[in-house]
Amino acid sequence: MAALLEVDRLTMRFGGVTALSGVGLAVREGELVGLIGPNGAGKSTLFDCLTRRCTPQEGSMRLDGEDLAGLPAHQVAHRGVARTFQNTGLFPGLSVRENVMAGAHRHGRAGFWSAALGRAAAEERRLRGVADELLDRFGLAAYADHPAAGVPYGMAKRIEIARALAARPRLLLLDEPAGGLAPGEVPAFADLIGRIHRERGIAIIVVEHHMEFVLALCGRIVCFERGRKIADGPAAAVRHDPAVVAACLGVVS
Repeated sequence: MAALLEVDRLTMRFGGVTALSGVGLAVREGELVGLIGPNGAGKSTLFDCLTRRCTPQEGSMRLDGEDLAGLPAHQVAHRGVARTFQNTGLFPGLSVRENVMAGAHRHGRAGFWSAALGRAAAEERRLRGVADELLDRFGLAAYADHPAAGVPYGMAKRIEIARALAARPRLLLLDEPAGGLAPGEVPAFADLIGRIHRERGIAIIVVEHHMEFVLALCGRIVCFERGRKIADGPAAAVRHDPAVVAACLGVVS
């Protein structure tokens, strides 16, 4: 099967610091990949390059054969790439439901803001239905009308993932989705994301330091260290790779 995402020799420098150095990565349609490594390894920088928050100095990034490097961020999103962040970026002045509705606006004819302002009632009902279905799946239906400002961090992570899924992405980039969750919530949350992945058939890359979460969720793991890829393969093999164990300070076992 041809790769949906193809990254080749990607290099990103910030002044004298090389965040990514000749990185290559291929992700197939519908594949779920875990991306691990110590802080500063370049994991979030890769996401920033893919979503055009920054521009790499060298290399290429292609989604279904189309070059992403020449596209602005909003066009990358329209091609089907969605992401979450380590630090959530919810709209604090909107309700939980409205935040998720915002993710679906790229498929709307009237646009989210017109719908939210009552200019397109049918569109608003459609976006609301998309949001409510996702809120129910993530156990957030009871909070739909609550303001997003001040929600607990773990809940904010769930809202952000629901918003990303509302965009119906082909490639979903999850940046530390288990962050802020209580230890007892992690297995159930990994199971939920796994079920959504199987049902929707989308490609997902998960950046995560919580190794139990990654190992429970991902069949394939890629490890970065100091901007370079040092391992790429089945989770059972990568978790015992001596270079991976050393890079992650022994947390992979």
